[in-house]
Amino acid sequence: MIENIVLAEVSHSNSHIAEIYYNEVWQNSGSATAKLNTQNYTELLSDKDFINFAQNSMRFFQNINITSMGLYSRNGEKFLASNNLNLNQGAEVFGGFYDKISYKIDSFFLKDVISTAGLKEALSGSSNYAIFANATLQDAEQSFTDRQLVVSYVPIIVNFKVVAVLELMTDVTDQWDKISILERKVIITFLVVFAIFFAIVMYNTHYAQKVINQQVQINQLLGEEKNRAEGENRAKTEFLANVSHELRTPLNAIIGFSEMLMSEVHGPIENEQYKEYIRDVNNSGNHLLSVINDILDFSKASADKLQVENIEVDLNKIASASMRFVKPRADGAKVELIEKIPTAHIVVIADPKRLKQILLNLLSNAVKFTPENGSVTLEIETNELEKLVHIKVIDTGIGMSEKDIPKALSSFGQVDNKSNRHYEGTGLGLPLTKKLVELIGGVFEITSKVGLGTIVTITLKYTDSIELV
Repeated sequence: MIENIVLAEVSHSNSHIAEIYYNEVWQNSGSATAKLNTQNYTELLSDKDFINFAQNSMRFFQNINITSMGLYSRNGEKFLASNNLNLNQGAEVFGGFYDKISYKIDSFFLKDVISTAGLKEALSGSSNYAIFANATLQDAEQSFTDRQLVVSYVPIIVNFKVVAVLELMTDVTDQWDKISILERKVIITFLVVFAIFFAIVMYNTHYAQKVINQQVQINQLLGEEKNRAEGENRAKTEFLANVSHELRTPLNAIIGFSEMLMSEVHGPIENEQYKEYIRDVNNSGNHLLSVINDILDFSKASADKLQVENIEVDLNKIASASMRFVKPRADGAKVELIEKIPTAHIVVIADPKRLKQILLNLLSNAVKFTPENGSVTLEIETNELEKLVHIKVIDTGIGMSEKDIPKALSSFGQVDNKSNRHYEGTGLGLPLTKKLVELIGGVFEITSKVGLGTIVTITLKYTDSIELV
């Protein structure tokens, strides 16, 4: 990162310096520059034009922030080299330059710090830049220091040909140190932020793990409680089923004998009061048997033991039979029964016994909660596109609020308000009906408004076998 920043800045600056050098020194040097590639180095040392060009070059680079410079011929031979840190000033410039050139030739044979690859690339016409980190330089006080240097090789091109290569060595130690410090601060900041973030993540992970463990424990406890509640519910269901079964036997005897007494099989009963008592016994027995049957069916349905046998059923016949069965009760309650059944016979897949039980429960329930001069309507509609049939039982009864519907659908639930406390029932009619509808593959829906009535809708699928009558 540091290298990229420094190289981008210094390379741009050195390219600009090379351009200025070419315009101010190179082009004004006369024939001296042409001699670089035509005369050997010994001849150049005694050539006044070249010495003048060399002095001008040294003065130019003395006034620019360049650590050292070098000039190479197009053959890669170095003819000029300077170092602003130990270059003499004033009248001794030439002598200093001459001494340095001699020193380079005699002692180092012009092999100072050179990037061979960079020089070759410059000789081919492309500028090249490289960083020499921790290079050791000797300053004017003859002390050695480690510096950070950027070496630039910029080709001097005349008439589309490379005639020389300018080497510029720039000391970027200060910039390097500043950027290094900044980079260290950024890295330290990043590490601190990462450490804080890691600590937060670890804390949250630990906290989340703690919450998960607690949730697992709670789920285990809930599972145990659920299993216990289900066990108790199964036990209660089995108990109700056993009790219901035990009660049905004596009830059947009571109902049977009361019917025999009512028919006066073994002789007339002359006392009218006795006849009234017998009818009350029979009615009470039938009512109790109906309640017990509902409890038994509901218990079996709750325990998933209620079996259904879905076959093709003529919905019209079952609906009409159910209406005829409920009619005596409706007449007694002075409630009008209305039939809206299609003339085409609709065949559905359902258990005929359970389907009839569903319709009887809904119609009886509607008649029970509908006051005198009200009406109960059985309406059947078909959706031929989706092959669905909607069976609706609509009453003009007391109704109930939306918030009371879940209670009415719960086991033994009864809506507790003054308008219906006097109605008999265990509260199993709607819950049992809903379970039966689901068992035969239907959908149960209910809507109601207080004082306006209730609409119960049962949706079933019907087959394509529709017979017109």
